[in-house]
Amino acid sequence: MTQQISLDTQIIRLDRLLSYLQDDPENASLRTDIFDVALQAGRPELAEAQLSFARDAGFDNDSWTMREANLRIAQQRYDDAEHTLNSLQLKMGPHPAIAQNLGLIASLQNNYNDCLAAIKDWVDVSPTTPIEPGLQSMWLRCLHHLHQLDVALNWAEQRLDCKTLHSEALGVTSLIAIDASLLNKARIWSELSLRDNPVLTEALLARATVALSDRDAPLAKKHVQLILERHPGSGRAWSALGFAQMLELDINAARSSLEKATQLMPEHIGTWHGLGWTCLLAKDYAAAQRAFEAALERDRNFGETYGGLAVIAAMQGLREVAEDHLRRAIGLDNKGMSAQYARALLDGILSDDKSILRFARQLMSGRIAPNETQ
Repeated sequence: MTQQISLDTQIIRLDRLLSYLQDDPENASLRTDIFDVALQAGRPELAEAQLSFARDAGFDNDSWTMREANLRIAQQRYDDAEHTLNSLQLKMGPHPAIAQNLGLIASLQNNYNDCLAAIKDWVDVSPTTPIEPGLQSMWLRCLHHLHQLDVALNWAEQRLDCKTLHSEALGVTSLIAIDASLLNKARIWSELSLRDNPVLTEALLARATVALSDRDAPLAKKHVQLILERHPGSGRAWSALGFAQMLELDINAARSSLEKATQLMPEHIGTWHGLGWTCLLAKDYAAAQRAFEAALERDRNFGETYGGLAVIAAMQGLREVAEDHLRRAIGLDNKGMSAQYARALLDGILSDDKSILRFARQLMSGRIAPNETQ
C-alpha cells in the first residue's frame, strides 16, 4: 500500500509539472524536476524527452550527464550507463555519487565483488567519517550477499558506536545479524531501523524472523505482508510467510506459500524442508518425498534432509528404508532434530498426529532463508 500511495503522489505531481511546462517550456529547472519525477514514477519516456530537450537547448551539463546515467540504469542499459559514468569521472575526477552508481550497476548484475571495489575508497574509511546512507547500505548488502557476515557486522558496529551508522544501514545490519544467529541484536536493530524506515525490507525480514523464533505468527505475518506488498517476488518473504502460516496450523496456506518460495529461490534447502514438512502434515507423502529429494539434489551432505526422508518412510511403515536414511542422517549430524524424531517413530515412542504437529512447529520456528533479500 505504501508503494502505491507514493506512486500515486508522484503521478499527481508529474501531471502538475507537465501542466506548468505548457506555459513555460524553456524553464530548465522545470525540465529537471519533470525528469526526476518521471523517473520515480516509472515514466522513462518522459525522462528521455527532458534529456533530449536539455541537450538541444544547450543547458546540458554534468548534472544532466548524471541524470542520463540514472535513466540508462532504469532502462537496464548497463553498458551505456557505465560508459556515461566513466566519461563523467574522467572529466570530474573521483566522486562518491559516480562510485555509488557504478556500484549499483555491478550489484544489479550480481557482481558483488565489483560493487565493493567500486565504492571501497568511499566506504572503507574511519568509522568517524560521515558516509552517504546509500553507500553504507550498498556496502553492507554486498558483504551480506558474499557471506562476509563478520566483516559486515564489525564495520557496522564500529559505526554504531561512533553514531555514524544511518538507520537504513542499521536495518540491513539487522538481517545480517539474523544470518549470524544474533537474534537479540537483530531484534533491537530492526526495531530501531523500522522507526525511521517502516517498510525497509531487511528490517522487516529481521523482525519477522525474530517473531517466528518467538512463535508469534501474527507479528511475523504483519511484517512479511508489508514486504510482499512492495516486493511480491521476494522468495525469502514467501518462505517466512509459509512458516508463520504453519505455526498457525494453516497447512494449505503454508504449503502454497512455501511452494511459491521454492519457485523464487529454488536453491534454498531450508525452504524445501519446510515444504516437505507441510506436505507431510497434510499426509501427502509423495509430495513430501519430492520436496526432501529436491533438497537432497542441492546438497547431499545435510543431515536434516535424510532425517526428513527417514520420518516419511517411518510414517509409511517402510522400516528398512527409514533405517537406511536414519544412518545417513546420524552420520552427518547426530543431534539432528529430524533424525531424533524418526528414531522415536521407529521405536514406537511417538506415533500420533499431535506429536508430529508439535515437532514440525518446533522445527519451523525461526527458520527463514538466509542471504536472499529479494
